[in-house]
Amino acid sequence: MYWYLVAAVFAFACLLSGVSVFESWSRKRTLRALSLSHPTRPQNIASQAYATTLAIIREISYPQAIRISHPSWAWLTPPPLGPSLVILTYWVIITLFLTTGSIINDAYYWERIGFRAAWVSVTQVPLVFLLAGKVNIAGFFLGSSYVNVNWLHRWVSRTLLVTVTVHGGFFIREWVRADFFRMELEMMPMVKYGLGLWGVLVWTALSSLVPIRRLGYEFFVLQHIVSAGVFLWLLHTHVPAYASYNIWVAVAFVLLGRVSRFFVLLYQNFSVRSMILGIPHPLAGKRVGHSAEMQALAGDITLMTIRGVGFSWKAGQHVLLWYPTLGPLESHPFTISNISEEERETGSSRVELIIRARSGLTRRLYRRVVSSEATSPTATVFLTGPFGNLPAWNTYETLVLISASTGASFTLPILETVLNDPCCVRRIDCLLLVRHRSHIDGYLSRLLAAASHPRSSEVFLQIKIAVTGKQENPICEDDASIGLASLATSSSSEAPSKTLLKPQGMTTERSSSSSHRVIVEPKKDNSIGSEEDNIGVAINRGSCGSHTEKAGCLHYTLGRPSLANTIREPIEISAGETSVVVCGGKSLTSTVRNCVASLSDERAIHKGTGAQGIHLHVEEFGL
Repeated sequence: MYWYLVAAVFAFACLLSGVSVFESWSRKRTLRALSLSHPTRPQNIASQAYATTLAIIREISYPQAIRISHPSWAWLTPPPLGPSLVILTYWVIITLFLTTGSIINDAYYWERIGFRAAWVSVTQVPLVFLLAGKVNIAGFFLGSSYVNVNWLHRWVSRTLLVTVTVHGGFFIREWVRADFFRMELEMMPMVKYGLGLWGVLVWTALSSLVPIRRLGYEFFVLQHIVSAGVFLWLLHTHVPAYASYNIWVAVAFVLLGRVSRFFVLLYQNFSVRSMILGIPHPLAGKRVGHSAEMQALAGDITLMTIRGVGFSWKAGQHVLLWYPTLGPLESHPFTISNISEEERETGSSRVELIIRARSGLTRRLYRRVVSSEATSPTATVFLTGPFGNLPAWNTYETLVLISASTGASFTLPILETVLNDPCCVRRIDCLLLVRHRSHIDGYLSRLLAAASHPRSSEVFLQIKIAVTGKQENPICEDDASIGLASLATSSSSEAPSKTLLKPQGMTTERSSSSSHRVIVEPKKDNSIGSEEDNIGVAINRGSCGSHTEKAGCLHYTLGRPSLANTIREPIEISAGETSVVVCGGKSLTSTVRNCVASLSDERAIHKGTGAQGIHLHVEEFGL
C-alpha cells in the first residue's frame, strides 16, 4: 500500500510537470501564431480553471510561516508552508499505517505495534535512497533538480528514525515488563544488530544538522557514505529473509545513482569520448579534467573561468565542481554565472563561476588564488552537470529578479537570456542587494551591457543596485561616470558630467547628451520598510516613464529598499502572469515568499478580479 501511494504521488507530480512544459510551449506558440498582446493570460475555460487552482495552491504553499532570525539558530527554521504540509501529510499516512487496527489493549499490544513499526520502517528504506543522489532518477522523472527532492530525503530519513525508535522501543518495553530483556540479547543476536542500526541512524541524523555539518563538510560527506553502507549491512543482518528485498532495492538505487554520476563525470572530463565518437575534443588536447583560470576579486570573491566545456546549459543551472587538490572528497555546487555561448574557435562553451569565500573549500580556494605569484593562476578541476530543471523564463509577461551578493550569478544570466529572446516578456525589474560597492565588480560590466542591450527597447527594463552597508566614500560620482560612459550613444562625443551625493536636497544635472540624465535623490527614511530608500544615482537611457522610448535604466541606491514595493509595482502594472525570482539567504527568501503570498491573497489572483498569476522561484544559499 505504501509504494502504491508513492507511485501515485510520483505520477501526479510527473503530470503536473508535463502540464507546465505544455503551458510554456503553448504560450510561445500562441504568441507566434496569433500575435496576442498578452499570451500569458488564460485563453479558455479549461486554462482559467487550471490557473485558478494553481493560484490557490501557490497562495497556500508560498508563505514562510515561521522564521528564526537569530543567526545561530536560523537553521531551525522550518520549511515553507507548502513543504511543511507535504511533510505533515506524510506523517499522517505513516501514523495511520502504524495504528490502524493495532490499538487493542491485550497481551500482544506492544508486540503488535512493534512488528507494525518494523514493516513500516523497512518499507521506507528504498525511498530514502531513491531521493538521495545527485544524479537522481526521481528528479529526472519529476522534471526536477536533485535539490528539490533532497529536502524530502532528509525528512523521510528523520521519519524513518522515529518509526525505528517505535519498533525497538515497543519490543524493549515488552521484554522489560516480562523481565526478558537480558535473555533476549543473549538468545537473539539480531537484536544487537538492531540496536546498532538504531545507533547509526541517530548518529546520521545528528551529524546532518547544519551546525555539525559546518564543522567539517568533507568529514561529513565521508562519514555519511560510510554510515549508509554500515546501515544497509546491519539492516540486512537484522531483518528476516522475506523482508530483505527492500534492502536490495535500496542498494540498486544507490548503485544506479553512483554509476550514472561516474559515467557523467567520465564523459564530461575525459577525452575518451573523442576516441569513441571520432570527433575533435573541445578541450584542445587536455585529456583529464578542465583547465580553470582563477582571479581574485574584491569582497573575498574568486572568479573561475573554465574554457572548452563540451556541454550547454540554461540560465540558472549549476554544476558540481571537484577540485581534487583542495577538496578530494568534496564536489561543491556553484551556479554558472554566464549564459551558454559557443566559442567559434573550439565549438565549445566557457563556464564562469563567481565564488564567495566563506569557509571550507571556498575559503581555501580564495587563499590559494591570493597567495599565488601568478596574476591568474590555473588548476585542473572536474565538472559534473549541469543540474537544475528551471522554467522557461521568457514565457512570463513580467519578471522580477531579486538577488543578494553572489545570488546575481543566478539572476543575471536569466536577465541576459531573456533580453536575447524576450518572447512573452514585456517588463523586467532586477534588484541586486550588496553590502559593499566592491561586491558587484564581477557583475557591473554585464549589468551595464544589459541596460544598453540592442533588444532592451522591446522590454521595459529597470535595474537597481542597492548598497546596504556603510560607504566609506560616495559611490555616486564614480559610478555615475562609469554608467553614463557605458550607456552613451555613439553620437555623443562629450564626456558625461559627474554628480556628487547631496543628502540635504535633490539635484538633477543633465549631461551634454540629451538622452542621459543623472538624478540624485535624498533618502526619505532610514527604516527597513521605508518606501525606496532612494539615495543614489539613476542612470537612464531614454525616458524611464515611457515603455516605447525607454531602452535601459540602471539605478544605484544606498540603504535597504522595500521589497514589498519592489514586488508590488510591476505586478500591479502587469496584464499577464508575473514570475518573481529570488536568490539569497534565508532572511531574503522568507521575506519575498511572504510578500508574494500576501500580494496574491490581497489581489485575489484568478478569482474574478482580473488579477493575473504570480509564479515564485526561490534559490537559497546552501552550506
